[in-house]
Amino acid sequence: MSTTATPGLELFQPTMHGNWEPRRALTLSAARRRTHFVRWLRFVFMAGIIALLALLAVQLFIGASGGPVVPAEAVSTDVRMVNPRITGRDENLTPYALTADVAIRRRDNANSLTELERPRLDYDFLNTGANASEVLAQTGTFDPASRILDLYSDVNLNTDNGYSFASQHARIFLREERVVGELPVTGSGPVGTITAERYEIHEGGNRVIFEGNVRARIVQARTAPSEGEDQ
Repeated sequence: MSTTATPGLELFQPTMHGNWEPRRALTLSAARRRTHFVRWLRFVFMAGIIALLALLAVQLFIGASGGPVVPAEAVSTDVRMVNPRITGRDENLTPYALTADVAIRRRDNANSLTELERPRLDYDFLNTGANASEVLAQTGTFDPASRILDLYSDVNLNTDNGYSFASQHARIFLREERVVGELPVTGSGPVGTITAERYEIHEGGNRVIFEGNVRARIVQARTAPSEGEDQ
């Protein structure tokens, strides 16, 4: 017996679809795959967190146990030169050559001074004899801008007119052929010896000034006896 739908009521009759079961199956499969993906992401995140914690724990353990620490490389702030040579001319165009065992330029020195060890000076008014590399002092500083050479400790100067000076300080003005010493000095020359608290050498040694507790010993030149005189 067949059932005939009442005319006009077809829209209210339930529609029968035969493929609703497969659609439900596909939806469940996609949900399972998504669940597996979420679980896998959680596993990756947890593994990363565990690895970071393990690395941090190892570093803390090494630091606490006094493990090897790589020292930071020290950056030198100085420029050091062995056997330097500085040349120039004074205001009269007289050449000079300044050398030393070692020269050090401090980077943090605003005055650009060069520190010298065992400085030597080959200059016209200074007599170094046959050895032009005679050491003038144990230490010194040179200012290239003003061309001033300061000598310290065991300073020995010899001029070309026969005078020798020994002191603990000498400031040589290379532009002017002038020397100023602010510490006690002992000098000797053709006319005798002299000691003083300060001294100055001008005009390349032609004029010497001594100041402060000056003591001099004059030696008169002895003439050779004439013929017939007793010696």
